[in-house]
This record gives sequence, C-alpha cells and structure tokens, in this order.
Amino acid sequence: FKTSPPWCKQCGLPFDGTTEDSITCKNCHEADWEFTRARSMMSARGLVREVIHRYKYNRHEFFECLMIQWLLKCEHLFPDLPQCVLPVPLHPVKERDRGFNQAERLAAGVAKLMNIPLEAGRLQRVKCTETQTNLSRKERMVNMHGAFEASKQMSFARVLLVDDVMTTVATASACAAALRRVGVQNVDVLTLARGMPV
Repeated sequence: FKTSPPWCKQCGLPFDGTTEDSITCKNCHEADWEFTRARSMMSARGLVREVIHRYKYNRHEFFECLMIQWLLKCEHLFPDLPQCVLPVPLHPVKERDRGFNQAERLAAGVAKLMNIPLEAGRLQRVKCTETQTNLSRKERMVNMHGAFEASKQMSFARVLLVDDVMTTVATASACAAALRRVGVQNVDVLTLARGMPV
C-alpha cells in the first residue's frame, strides 16, 4: 500500500501511470491550499488502516515505533529540512476522551529521530468540528474555518506538520493557514496514510 510517484506536486495524491512531469490534481487546481506540499507514506487501506485504528482507538501503543519508522521513510520526499516539527492538534474534549493525541506522539518520535525541535502546543484546535467524512469539499472548508489558532509569533522559514492520516486536505490547509498568520513561511505536511478517493 506504499504510495509512489507520479503524484500531485502539492497534495501528494498518487496518479495512475508513469510520468516524470510535474502534475497537479483537480482538487488542488480548484482550491488555494495554505500548505506548501503534503506527502503520505501509504494509502489508508488494509493492514495500514488496521494498525492506525488499533493504535488510535484501542491504545495498542506497541505499534508506535513501527509507525514512526514508516513516517521517516518519507523524509527524503521533502527537499528542504524543516526547522521544527508540529503535530496536528486535537480539540481538548476529543483528546480527553481518547486519552492522548496520536499525532503528537508520532510527531515527537519524528522530531527526535530527525534531531529537530518539537513545537507541540504552538498550534491549538479551538473549534470542535464535526467529522469530515461525509462532507463535500466546500462543506469541509467551511467546517474547518477558524478551527485552529497558533499562539505565538513564529519566525520559521519551514515547518513540518505531522498527522497519522490525511483524510481531507482541508484540515492540513487550515492548520497551515493558522501557522502562516503568525509568520511561518512554508508548511510541509507529513502523514502516515492517505485516504484515497473511492
């Protein structure tokens, strides 16, 4: 289930075929995303989906080391080294219910192994949004509007935003928008898995 080129040069959505040309998917053509580029190691199917689900909802924490190693296999996909790593935050209510933020745990492992500072807490989820799964692209954008805030001015040229799954690009874009409002110039997004169009 590993993703590989050709893929959208911005969101990383894989295409069928074998082309060396730079491609942008229809979704990115029609939207002005705030992040620079996004890449996912695998598609969210089969074993990968099962591992993430068990880690996230059943607290099978023994999968964590494996997931971090999977994430690091994507490191070479970003030509510029980030200055810090940030997790996609959970709303406090959801984090309390779940008991932990899986993105923060994964981001901490990535930051440690890349020897880059982890800046957890710089970005907060201030709006408890409904699930994006059954929403249209326009509804997803509305749903995520104002969902995130960055607490302090940040003078980083490039940061790496980490999450377990990218199901909708709207979440990553909303996080990136909040970071750019406080001075971050470029936001790369790294996720373990990518929800693929049906």
